[in-house]
Amino acid sequence: MDSVASTLAVYATFAVGFVARPLGGIVFGHYGDRLGRKSTLIATFLLMGIASFFIGCLPSYDSIGLWAPVGLVVLRFIQGFAFGGEYMNAVSLTLENAPSMRRGFFASWINAAGPVGVIAASGLIALLGATSSREAFANWVWRVPFLLSLLLVVIGTYMRAQVDESALFLSARAKAEDERAPLIAIMRSWKKPVLQGCLVNMVHSSFFYMSTIFVLGYAIKALRMAPSSITSGTTVANIIEMCAVPLIAGFSDKLGRRPFIILGIVLAAIWYPIFFQIVLTRNAMAIMGGFVVSLGLIHALMFAPEAAFTAELFPTRVRASGSSLGKQLGIVLGGGLAPLIGTALMGSGASFTPVILYFEVIAALALIGVLLAPENARKALE
Repeated sequence: MDSVASTLAVYATFAVGFVARPLGGIVFGHYGDRLGRKSTLIATFLLMGIASFFIGCLPSYDSIGLWAPVGLVVLRFIQGFAFGGEYMNAVSLTLENAPSMRRGFFASWINAAGPVGVIAASGLIALLGATSSREAFANWVWRVPFLLSLLLVVIGTYMRAQVDESALFLSARAKAEDERAPLIAIMRSWKKPVLQGCLVNMVHSSFFYMSTIFVLGYAIKALRMAPSSITSGTTVANIIEMCAVPLIAGFSDKLGRRPFIILGIVLAAIWYPIFFQIVLTRNAMAIMGGFVVSLGLIHALMFAPEAAFTAELFPTRVRASGSSLGKQLGIVLGGGLAPLIGTALMGSGASFTPVILYFEVIAALALIGVLLAPENARKALE
C-alpha cells in the first residue's frame, strides 16, 4: 500500500480493540454490579490473557493468507472486550475498599499501571530486538511477549482469587439495593454522569494516543526518523508519568479532582500545537522533552484523578456499569479512533492544522463537561 493507506490500515487494526471496549463495559459492568467486582475481574483477566497468548500462536500470512490478519483482528476485539469490563470493575473494587480520604490515591494505581505496562513492554521488546536479528524478530521473536501472557494468566488469576470483595458492594447487596438491570437504571437516571465521564476520558485518551501513536507513525513514515529515537522518548515520559500519577491523585484527595483535570485540559489545548512544531524539528532530544511535558506532566494532570472522578459520579449499585460505559465510550471515541482520524485529516499533506483543531474541539467539550460536573472527592460513597 502507499504510505497513507498502510498507516490507515495499521490504525484501523489498532482501533478494533477499542471498538469492543464499550460492549465489554456493558456486559461486565452488569455482572460487576450484579455478581460482584472480584468474580468479574477474574473472568476479564482470563479472557484478556488467553487472547494475548493466542496472538502469539497465530499462523503467518504466508501460511494461511488473509485468515492471519482476520484472526488478529478477532483476538484484538476479544482483548478490547475484556479490557472494557476490566478497567472500571478494578477501579470500583479499589475505590470501595480504600480509606475514604485517600480514594483518589488508591484508585490512581489502576491508572499508574498503564505506564508500567508500556515500560515493561517497551523494555522487553527492546531486549528481544537487541538480541535477535531483524529476520528472526519478524519470523518468530515477536511472538515471545504474547506467549508469556500464559504465565501472567496463572500468576494473576491466583492473586485475584485472594482479593476481598468490595465491602460497599456486599453491604448494598445485603440491603437488597443492587439493581437487577443496572444498564436500564443508568439510561433512565444517570445519562448526564455517563456523558461527563465520557468527555473526560475522551480528552485525556485522545491527547495521549495522538501524542504517542500518531506522532510515532508520522515521525517514522513522513519524517524518516529512526523508531528508537521516538520510542526512547515515550519510555522516559511513561516512567515519569508512572511516578506522577499517584502523587497528583494524592493531592486530588485534598484539593478535589476537578481542579487538576481542568488544569490538564487547558494546558493540553495550549501545548498541543507547540508539540507538533517540536516534532517537525526532527531533534530527538527536543522530541523527548516534548514527550516528557505531554505525558509526564499534562496527561498526568488529567489521568491521575480520572479513575476516582469517573467512579465517584455513580452510586455503588450501578458504579461498575455506569463508569464502565462512560469510560469506554470516551476511550474509543478519543483514544481508539484518534490516530486513525488524525491520519485521515492530514492525508498526504504536511499541515497539522486539521489535527490540532480536531483536538481543540474535544478539549473544549471536555472542559464544559468537567465544569458542570460535581466535586465528589470529599463526599461519602453511596
